[in-house]
Amino acid sequence: MSDQQKQSKFPPTQQGLEYHCASQSIELSECSEPEFRLELVEGKFLVGGTIEGSRWLLKEALIGWGLEAAIAFAPLEKWWEALRVACEVPCQSPDEWLTWAEDLPLSPDYQDRWYPPLGSRFKGEHRWVLDDLRQGLSTAISTAGLGKCFGPNYGMCLGNHVFTPDILVRTSNRLAENTCHDCYMEGAADLVVEIVLPEQKEVDERVRWQYYEQGNVLHYWVVNPTSKQIQFWRWSPQGYQLQSLDTDGCYRGVTGLTFNPELFWSKEQGLPAFTSIWQPRRWEMRYSQGEELGWGSLELAPIVDLQPHAIQPEQFIAWCPETKLESGPLIGGSEIGTRNAIAMLLMSLGLVETVKLMPGYEWVRILRRIERQQQQDARLKQEWWQYAQTLAQRLQSEYQVGGVGIIGDLIKDAPLNFWSEIHLILWEVPEKFEQWRFLEDLPNNPRVCLTEVERATPAQWQALCEIRTVLVGQWQGIEQPRRRKRLQFYWLSD
Repeated sequence: MSDQQKQSKFPPTQQGLEYHCASQSIELSECSEPEFRLELVEGKFLVGGTIEGSRWLLKEALIGWGLEAAIAFAPLEKWWEALRVACEVPCQSPDEWLTWAEDLPLSPDYQDRWYPPLGSRFKGEHRWVLDDLRQGLSTAISTAGLGKCFGPNYGMCLGNHVFTPDILVRTSNRLAENTCHDCYMEGAADLVVEIVLPEQKEVDERVRWQYYEQGNVLHYWVVNPTSKQIQFWRWSPQGYQLQSLDTDGCYRGVTGLTFNPELFWSKEQGLPAFTSIWQPRRWEMRYSQGEELGWGSLELAPIVDLQPHAIQPEQFIAWCPETKLESGPLIGGSEIGTRNAIAMLLMSLGLVETVKLMPGYEWVRILRRIERQQQQDARLKQEWWQYAQTLAQRLQSEYQVGGVGIIGDLIKDAPLNFWSEIHLILWEVPEKFEQWRFLEDLPNNPRVCLTEVERATPAQWQALCEIRTVLVGQWQGIEQPRRRKRLQFYWLSD
């Protein structure tokens, strides 16, 4: 790599100091973690716009949660085969695997969390530019009734891809198509704004640029917070065309909207960077009865094999957790979100690539232990069944719950795994019943989950109707989940 290329990829420290927010310290760790943006591109679950980001997150999950968290999603024989392929070994019997593993050198390298190409030391700039741009743009657009501003973490479904741009805008005429939902929109936005991370600017300036052009995103703005430059692209049948500012320094490419970049960067008090032309026809978005795709609409049923398997857009929308990463790593703020993310990462990388993320002797040790555990699966399931019956009877006798059913792994043929739990569905539940009070005194193993029928997700409701097992009470099918709502557009009368 030439010196010029190195400088473009990693700006000099002194230059970084000039641009970096005063409230943030520059640490090498800032460069190790990719932007935590979750998207579906070419059937793959991408973190920060790259498959390398996905590999980073899966490796962190394996270190933090243990290999068992991933092994749960595929039969053991597939993991053994993945190990054979990845490590190019002919081992077949347990003794052969043990001998091979014992001969491997012990190495802590897998715990090295330094991924310089993935991160950025300019996350602070990205954050404040995003906040200021979104606030100004949203205010101008909503005040004039031009349309609606979405993002970040709001999906744009372009064919088989689901992108989550920093900012999206749909005009009122496009909103009237009623293709905007709670967490995603169908088809292209009228305006997409991406704020680049300088070390990763190729993702926005080349990769996403191509997808947005192919998806007919009418306006695409690429904002560089360190150079304070903005590229304004407008779609045409010949492809994206770079637009220029007017003679007064403003950009008016989006109908009804004027943007002054100089005012935005200078932040002069009392002078808005965005102005808009008031639209005479009024409208509103409100919820009405109806079904729409969203979190929990589909049961988590990943197809995990030696090689990657494409994730469908509807699966991504139903399974993808909230864009939130905490230490652990805890993805989406919950174990369910973490579980779903690990499942999609396995689908995107495949088992052969997954086993390369951790030392072979670790896989052999954990796989052998799980094999021994599965030999006791029938006994363990029986114990869980008895415990579930005891809990159901307590719920009925002590808390006056009308009925209790069970769904999930305990009534399936597959062995119990790392994520398995006793999932009880309750109906005819007294208003005074408090789940947390019931659960707080229960042991952590096995995990117990309670879901009242009226709060069941579409996937849970379907499971209850199709494969439920009633433990106590009578299931009449009368009680239903609360009515679903969907976001809809309405023109207002004059």
